[in-house]
Amino acid sequence: MKKITASVLALFLAAILSGCFNTPSEGASEATGSDKSSFEGSEAPGIEVVVVEEGKLAEIKSGEYTVKSGYTVLVNGKLRCEKDAEIVVEDGGELLVNGELEVSGELLLEGYLAVSDSASVCGTGTVLVNEFDDINCEGRFTAKITPPEPVVTNGVTTVGGVIIVNKAITISPDYGNGLTAETEAALERMRRASGYEMPVISGFRDYETQVAVFENWCTKNGIEEAERFSSRPGHSEHQTGLTVDVTSTADDFAYTDEARWIGDNCYKYGFIVRYPKGKEEITGYIHEPWHLRYLGESTAKLVHDSGLTLEEFLGVEGGDYRDEYVFSRSNT
Repeated sequence: MKKITASVLALFLAAILSGCFNTPSEGASEATGSDKSSFEGSEAPGIEVVVVEEGKLAEIKSGEYTVKSGYTVLVNGKLRCEKDAEIVVEDGGELLVNGELEVSGELLLEGYLAVSDSASVCGTGTVLVNEFDDINCEGRFTAKITPPEPVVTNGVTTVGGVIIVNKAITISPDYGNGLTAETEAALERMRRASGYEMPVISGFRDYETQVAVFENWCTKNGIEEAERFSSRPGHSEHQTGLTVDVTSTADDFAYTDEARWIGDNCYKYGFIVRYPKGKEEITGYIHEPWHLRYLGESTAKLVHDSGLTLEEFLGVEGGDYRDEYVFSRSNT
């Protein structure tokens, strides 16, 4: 994920202190009044910066406003994109929000969007995303996100760079070789912050291990019951290297202080509770407060703020399997 560089931060300060502005782009409305401004300004060294000052309102009422490659729009006040307007952030362009961005039209994001911890992106419009790593969100994000279409590469399905595996979407039997370093590091940060040990009950499982695990549960519980909490091989998130089951898989874990802390805070460290309560028809699985999926801090916050399951957030199929399971050995 891209981060705001020291040079860009220095540019923020220079723009704020100098009061520099750029001339309006086509599609940006001329606003009047002491609390409103259109985009105006001057050029900073090496890059063009457009600033919406703190306490000011800039409006794009119609047409297209393009943030071109090498340009930065810094929103310290409020930027409003009306329903008949569109903001396009080109690859190499940056839209940096320290105040409020209200989207009633469309925001097409091919470049970079940063939302600081005190900022918000809201409105009834749509933010069209190309790659989720193009967003660095620390603030409040309630605008609707429209993800790109799923892409399948070497048997692995991604949506905007996010791997998705469920009962409708498979993963290649050859994929994965352990928990990712990012997942392990994020789990350790969460442990330190929470004060809970959060031992890993189950981490990475390869395809062959999942065959044994799933068929063992089928032997004990029958396939119909087993499929409510155990994945068929080729459909398990554990094969991604981005998933851990922590502490306990007992039903009463959901009622512990630790489970409540995880549910309230895990997104801050890049995780989501993958199978939330009351969403079995969408995710295909019962509530598992111990089953944590790593997405990265920004994307996890976007999912958390949306209140959606990962299937709903990414706009993909969920629910039950589409075919009958063929056992690899005698299930007796």
